[in-house]
Order: sequence, then C-alpha cells, then structure tokens
Amino acid sequence: MSSKAAGDTRWGAIALGWAIAVVAGVVISPTARLLYGLFAGPTVERGELTAALVVVSLVSGFLAYLIGGYVAARVAGRAGGKHGALTSFFGLAFGIVLAVLFTLLGVIFAEGVALPPAAFGLANAALLAGLILFLVNMFGGYVGGKLGDPPEPETERE
Repeated sequence: MSSKAAGDTRWGAIALGWAIAVVAGVVISPTARLLYGLFAGPTVERGELTAALVVVSLVSGFLAYLIGGYVAARVAGRAGGKHGALTSFFGLAFGIVLAVLFTLLGVIFAEGVALPPAAFGLANAALLAGLILFLVNMFGGYVGGKLGDPPEPETERE
C-alpha cells in the first residue's frame, strides 16, 4: 500500500460513521427484537445466546453499519467502500480498548479476576457468532459506503 493511499483515509469520517452506527443500533436493535417477537415467535431476550438473538443481531448490525458506512463515505468524500468498511474495524478496536481498560480497572479496584467466555461454556458459540456478526457489520458498512460514495466526476467529451 502506498503512502498516498494510506493518506487518503479520513479517520474523522470513520469515527463519525461509527458513532452514527452506534446511535442507529440503539434505535434499530430494540425495534428488530420487537418485530421479531411480533412476527416470528417469542420475544428475543438479552443474556441468552439463541438463534433468534443471533438473527436479530445480524440484521440490526448490518442496518446500523449500513447507515454508519453511508455517513462515513459522504463525510470522507471518496473511497466510500473503504471508509464504510473501516467503521466496523474502528468499532472493534474501540471495543477491545474498552474491554481491556475495564478489565484492568476491575482487577485493580475490585480485586476480581476476569474470566474468558470459555469459563461459561460459551467459547465456541460466542466466538463464532461474534466473528460472523463482525463480518456482517463490515459488509453492511462497505455497502453503505458504496451507496454513499460520491459520483465520479464526469469527463468532458470533445
């Protein structure tokens, strides 16, 4: 990757797109859970890793990052797909930093021990669901970014 290509990345636009995706997710996720409960079966409850929760999370994440990717592309003004997809990477990095910070603070102040998901028997299912959710979010951001990509300038004909 050339330094010019790396310099074309607008991190402010990506951060804004991620923030918009988070706000959109806060609205979309409860709405999707409610709609799932109305049309497909029992209400989706938090805390249990069920197929219904995974489906609602996939749909909510895709739609939220579709919106966030669109905003990132519009603000960046170029390379919409790249900026849209990077909103999910920004969210992943931000989440990892917060998780490490809260784990360190919990260990320092509460003298607690952070247990990995494997301690609760969720290692394989949770990791697979998380990976699939991340990929769907990234795809949603990419599609939103492509939708928000500014049109190519028209070339003059002689």
